[in-house]
Amino acid sequence: MEKSKYAGVVVDQIHPSLDKIFHYEIPDHLYSCIQPGVRVQVPFGSRSLQGYVLSLEDKIDFPEEKIKPIKKVLDPKPALPKSLIPLIFWMKEEYHCLFIEAIRCFIPPGLRMNIKEKTHKIIVLEDTDALDDWIKTVEKRSSGMASILRMLEQNKSMPLEELLDLSGASRSSVQSLLKRGYIRIEEEETYRDPWPVDLRPIQPPELTSEQLYAVRMIENCLEKQRGTVLLFGVTGSGKTEVYMKAAEEAVSLGKQVIVLVPEISLTPQTVGRFKSRFGDKVAILHSRLSIGERYDEWRRIRTNEVTIVVGARSAIFAPLERLGLIIIDEAQEESYKSEVRPRYHAKEVAAKRCELEGAVLVLGSATPSLEDYYKAVKGDYKLAEIKHRIDHQSMPRVEMVDMRRELEMGNHNMISNKLYNAIEQVLNRHEQAILLINRRGYAYFVSCRSCGHVIRCRNCDISLTYHISDDALKCHYCGYREAYPIICPECRSKKIKHFGAGTQRIEEELYRLFPSVRLLRMDADTTGRKGAHQRILEAFKSQTYDILLGTQMVAKGLDFPNVTLVGVLAADTALNLPDYRSSERTFQLITQVAGRAGRGYKPGRVIVQTYQPEHYAFHYAANHDYIGFYNREIQIRRQFSYPPFAHIIKILLMGEDENNIIHISKNMVEWLKKRIGDDKQLKEGLLDLGAYSAPIERIKRKYRWQVLMRIHTNEIYRNAYHRLCNELINKFYDDDYSLSLDFNPITLL
Repeated sequence: MEKSKYAGVVVDQIHPSLDKIFHYEIPDHLYSCIQPGVRVQVPFGSRSLQGYVLSLEDKIDFPEEKIKPIKKVLDPKPALPKSLIPLIFWMKEEYHCLFIEAIRCFIPPGLRMNIKEKTHKIIVLEDTDALDDWIKTVEKRSSGMASILRMLEQNKSMPLEELLDLSGASRSSVQSLLKRGYIRIEEEETYRDPWPVDLRPIQPPELTSEQLYAVRMIENCLEKQRGTVLLFGVTGSGKTEVYMKAAEEAVSLGKQVIVLVPEISLTPQTVGRFKSRFGDKVAILHSRLSIGERYDEWRRIRTNEVTIVVGARSAIFAPLERLGLIIIDEAQEESYKSEVRPRYHAKEVAAKRCELEGAVLVLGSATPSLEDYYKAVKGDYKLAEIKHRIDHQSMPRVEMVDMRRELEMGNHNMISNKLYNAIEQVLNRHEQAILLINRRGYAYFVSCRSCGHVIRCRNCDISLTYHISDDALKCHYCGYREAYPIICPECRSKKIKHFGAGTQRIEEELYRLFPSVRLLRMDADTTGRKGAHQRILEAFKSQTYDILLGTQMVAKGLDFPNVTLVGVLAADTALNLPDYRSSERTFQLITQVAGRAGRGYKPGRVIVQTYQPEHYAFHYAANHDYIGFYNREIQIRRQFSYPPFAHIIKILLMGEDENNIIHISKNMVEWLKKRIGDDKQLKEGLLDLGAYSAPIERIKRKYRWQVLMRIHTNEIYRNAYHRLCNELINKFYDDDYSLSLDFNPITLL
């Protein structure tokens, strides 16, 4: 076979003009090292840049005398497995991103930063036949030195810290032995451990008939090396046990597994369960790891030292070479969608990766997205249902509280009389409760009661949130903050006050109502530090606390047997968003958080506070009726041509000059209308097109306008509009404003 003479390289620079494959000559002395996926250093103009080899070619359409040679190879093993190269090309086309933006998804920051490997000191006993004499010699001076030698007599070499701990000796004893030439110190590489917790192996429980049916369906797909299974199981039905059994089967076939969870808060619980079953063959990947920890976990994966990777969204890019199974827990969650370039959805990337690598995809949920369930109904996905909880425990009773009636009865508190009484009963029985509010901070907004002025962010088109802990107003979009005003800046009135309720204010109210309550708050403010999620959940699990109060991160996946009450405050928040998914989000949130109650042997109770109890999303959630909700909502989607009956394309324009952004948006629509009108296929595929001010008109001092298109779902039209979007980006790209394109966005906000 003839040698490939040239390597196609993508340089590690983010700029549209460099978004292409550059060709370099492969020097003879590097030929054995150059292969797809390897990281190299290449000449680029007057500079040297890092890059990634994506292709090897025998011939190129370029003058040979102008081809420069690769300077050097940067890693002993390719940073990208060869199997992932096609996925990079697919991401570039699907998400309209740059090559290097797609590549960076697969590369840990520590590799690009050339972070150093962690080492620790090993104490090695020098070869000798006189060890007994050495021990007798040093024992007269130091029992610590003698103890070290005796330990090394048994083990020959030991890590320094372990040796000191077991021998009880001091570091000075080590130095004395070193000077005498009895020992030497060597450096040994070690991994940074993001999970320094010893877990005892847990005996797997016996599966129910429904769980067994689901496992067998997945096993059948594993044998065929293809297929997508929608695991639709009610809360508390043991979906995680199905995941672990399926992973066990994949591993037994010599395959590797990726397990995704939607929230970092769920990672400790999921990692703990998989570590108990699979030990140190489990790696962890998520954004809260340090750069060093993430780099070391990535290296463990890249060197095939693990069989299972557990993590949040970005773990879908784990460099496994024998991938056989991808499991996405709570697959309906929006957090699987990246809101920065490339705007990938982990579920879409997982599906493509499974297709390319002959793997099986499992989507688990108690409230599947309408699109996923629609595909299961059509037969595109295999459907495995688990309709009963473990041991046939009953689903929790869900009660609605009409907060309008509470106001009529004179109760102006954030906690209804019914919820107050239920909390009191739980505390008296020494049980636990979870309270959900879909807000953080102390209050939603600060407003003047004289003129109605609302204190807003200077950079963004939203109200500031009051945080009582530092008596400040904060923007949750750009981080802007200012002091709480004494008088209204508009009319100078002193009648200015905070309204609404955030987690901090609810916390204060609970302490007022129940002075002796032991309360934990879990929101973005309390989980900012590394390991905070795990510490909070462990504390609540140990029953050191009575109530866990939090935002959406307490709504899903958590399993606490002593929780018998769930309260939902401000249940209408998602319902009132200007988005076609608002009813679905509300139904999912209520159903998911309700599922936290009654997971042990005590019955559960759920109290939902709302100003719209008559809304169908609440009705179906109260009855744990997903099918009823699906049938109602899918009719609305069909009637108005929303997904899954149409694709939506969102083009977001942002800039500091509002008039310019409006002008460009309108020009873009005119260009699109003409371009579509001239192409029969594009014209047939279009449902509607228009430019609109974004619901949040300004963020970080940049005005926001959207161009929205809805198109038919036929694959021919979809491909045609992908090509059109590439044309649009090339035509309208400009450094004076930002343009981002999202094919099938999860939100229109």
